[in-house]
Amino acid sequence: MFMDSIISDSNSIFKFLKQLDLDLFLSKPQFNHLNQFLNVMIQENYQGKISAVKHCHRTTFGRFLNDSPWDDGAISNQIQAYLLSCLYNRSHQTGKPIYVLVDDTTCVKTKPSSQATYPIQGCDWHYSHLHHQSVYGHQFVTVMLQCDDVILPYQIIPYEKDKQSKIELVKEILTTLPKPPHKGYILADSWYSCEALFQIANQLGFYYLGGIKMNRIILPKGYRPKGIQLKQFANTLSLKDLDLVTVGSERYYTYLYQGRIRGGHVVQIILSWPHTAPLEEKALRCFVSHDLKMSAKQLLKHYTKRWPIEIFFREVKQNFGMGQYQIRALKGIKRLMLMIQFVYLYLKRMTPNNSCLGESLRQCQRKQKQELVKIIYRKAQNGVALKTIFEELKIA
Repeated sequence: MFMDSIISDSNSIFKFLKQLDLDLFLSKPQFNHLNQFLNVMIQENYQGKISAVKHCHRTTFGRFLNDSPWDDGAISNQIQAYLLSCLYNRSHQTGKPIYVLVDDTTCVKTKPSSQATYPIQGCDWHYSHLHHQSVYGHQFVTVMLQCDDVILPYQIIPYEKDKQSKIELVKEILTTLPKPPHKGYILADSWYSCEALFQIANQLGFYYLGGIKMNRIILPKGYRPKGIQLKQFANTLSLKDLDLVTVGSERYYTYLYQGRIRGGHVVQIILSWPHTAPLEEKALRCFVSHDLKMSAKQLLKHYTKRWPIEIFFREVKQNFGMGQYQIRALKGIKRLMLMIQFVYLYLKRMTPNNSCLGESLRQCQRKQKQELVKIIYRKAQNGVALKTIFEELKIA
């Protein structure tokens, strides 16, 4: 097959998988399927639907994801060990902190009819921030690790409401992390900011730093024992109570509250407004941390490190069809997320600092096209009939 020839000539993915020692967990046919699958994923016409890609057997890949008896748990552990080695070594070398980025993304699917024989497994109703309403589909809880300029996906797991909450799922993932060599920060949006994650972060040697909802009750002096909501407390402030700080190229008015929140520890909360809209209720954003020595500027600067996880979601949806897959079995969907993790890591290794992942992807696609042209040229030189070449390309 032409596809096999392209892979054998352009075998950098093969070498990458060998470096990860994945051949210890897979049979030779399974390893070859994985290698071929990743090569398919970087093709120009891949949008998550294998049926749209030529030179491959769709049913073969379907069986590989859904039925093949390989231990995806062991392979996931292997890739996690690789990531921890990369990031923690980087922290040792540079003295920079480890950032743990936590978020989720929703992939919308069509709700099946009640008579559907084989509905997509694991689908449910989830609130989508993008659509501002509940949508039917899968929601993937994702944890990424970052140190200095290295940012890599640690786990991508579908959220199953009937098994555990998202907080419990995140706690389970976080417990696999060793203590950071220097400082470490867990960054998340307001949905995840709760006492349970504050505690687990503290146990693991990390500081939690996240958004916090404006209806949370704080207990400043003069408002005890009942407390007051953050947004109501903000209305009691005047401009003279605020400090103006600069983070990157942006300026913010901030107020720092240090004290208890209802049902929790002593924390530090930053109330923040853009300098163009001080004290405006719709412009208010609040952030919480249990690092009580952190200034408002430091807290906001650390929180900006969370943005790469949003870029990750955009890149994998645009380039690797996350959300456009047509796999029905939850086991296959989980394995597909592992494939996305692999191909992202492979491309990231080729991507210069501060460069776009898309450029590395386009470079791989150009190489694939060049390999194809080389193979056609060699076959023509060896006297292979044009009709035979067309048949092998499946364009006869």
